Amino acid sequence: MDQSLNDAEAFLKQKIKINPLKDQMLQNQKNYEIQLQVANYFKKSETYTKKPAIKLMSNENDDLQVYFIYGEHIPDPSRKQDYDSFKIDIIETMHPRIDKFFIIVFFNTNMMTASTLNDFKDFYGTLPEKYFFHMKKFIVLHANFIVKGGGIFGMNEIKSFFKKITTFADTLLILSKEEWFRYKMLAALPESVKAYDQSYKDIENQRKKTVLRKQQTQQAVGDDDIDSDDNFDKDSKILGLNLHEYERNKYGIPVILDMLVQYFEKQPEKLKTEGLFRKQAAVYEEKVVEAALACQKVGFVNKVENAHTIACVFKQFFLKLREPLMTYQLYDWVVQNKPQIEQNLEVSVQMLFDYMPEMNREILLFSLGFLYSVIKEQQHNLMTTYNMAVVFGPNFFRSEVVKMADLGHVTLFVQIVQIMLEQKKDYDYKKMLEKRSDNLNFDASLVPFLPDDLANLDDILDMVTDKNVVNETERKELKARYK
Repeated sequence: MDQSLNDAEAFLKQKIKINPLKDQMLQNQKNYEIQLQVANYFKKSETYTKKPAIKLMSNENDDLQVYFIYGEHIPDPSRKQDYDSFKIDIIETMHPRIDKFFIIVFFNTNMMTASTLNDFKDFYGTLPEKYFFHMKKFIVLHANFIVKGGGIFGMNEIKSFFKKITTFADTLLILSKEEWFRYKMLAALPESVKAYDQSYKDIENQRKKTVLRKQQTQQAVGDDDIDSDDNFDKDSKILGLNLHEYERNKYGIPVILDMLVQYFEKQPEKLKTEGLFRKQAAVYEEKVVEAALACQKVGFVNKVENAHTIACVFKQFFLKLREPLMTYQLYDWVVQNKPQIEQNLEVSVQMLFDYMPEMNREILLFSLGFLYSVIKEQQHNLMTTYNMAVVFGPNFFRSEVVKMADLGHVTLFVQIVQIMLEQKKDYDYKKMLEKRSDNLNFDASLVPFLPDDLANLDDILDMVTDKNVVNETERKELKARYK
């Protein structure tokens, strides 16, 4: 950004609430930089290192990080050396990956009061903005009646923030239903937690039944995959997942989007289709394409005649994301600061880019670059920048809880997406496409939970017919069209 834009952004930040903790963030950042320096030479106490309070439970390369914090291992603040060790441990563990979304599970096991949890939140309130902005959820496990009754909350902004994102789980079995949970996480639990909560045995029994069932029925998956923690009791779907759950190409773009965009790259004349991305396609056609995408059946996708079908599936990818590309927090930020944003739209849009998670930002840039290639053909397809923004405003932005009041914000989100398209119209999205074979067959083992004989159009149609998506007349029409 040039200096004038930097000055405008600095001015706007003084007026806009970046998040609910705006008054503390600047000072927190200064203090945090000092804490980072201290961490380089600070030696944690031996007492603390025997029972550390924080543990990273996800893989370091995962887009969603999961941290377990054991309340019974947090030292009393009166034991300064031990408590400082705890604070440094939090920073050392979270800082290297703080730009990613994350979840914190706080184990309130064996805690009789809310004091330990309050001490943790008081310390957490001294950390900088990203520690709040990227936190997806704060789960309290084994919460006592004081905690559930509001003992962890108060009137200040830090506690108000936690109140908004806190959920409770009474048992490990309930926690295991979370989509990010992996069986291997049980092995890292302290014995005190297992002694307190015997439901971990139910999880182990469920695990054994799941593996046995998959060994008997899912021949498309090799033995190693069956036993993998990543496949533990999870359903296979092509749409409606969280962004981090999708397989991505080597440039970080979901393979689904890569395949859909390459449909137009290989057939550029399809970009001229009138009303592209605005007009609808037959639902059963979309379902067949989704099935082909699940199989990574590139050749079949590229033979689809109706460009509207591909465009609709592209839209559905964003519309059905479990959390939208522009996250719920970004949506709330725009709504809360609507008057200031409307007066400073271009600067506000740049701030949105800056505050997006890196993965979301790369996918957004890729999509904006591609969509502008459609806009360039507006003489034929009639899709102006405004028309495209009208279509994708609701696909990129949506609230966590749908309310009638959301209708009053639609125009602003359309304006934001329109500016995004203009600002990023020259983005080279093609550099993020991965070359892939156009073969009509595929390796079913790449797609967990699909039968291994799903190798042609008939089988794809059988799969969607079983789900009452395609009737016999539609089946004949599709076979005539694509074979």
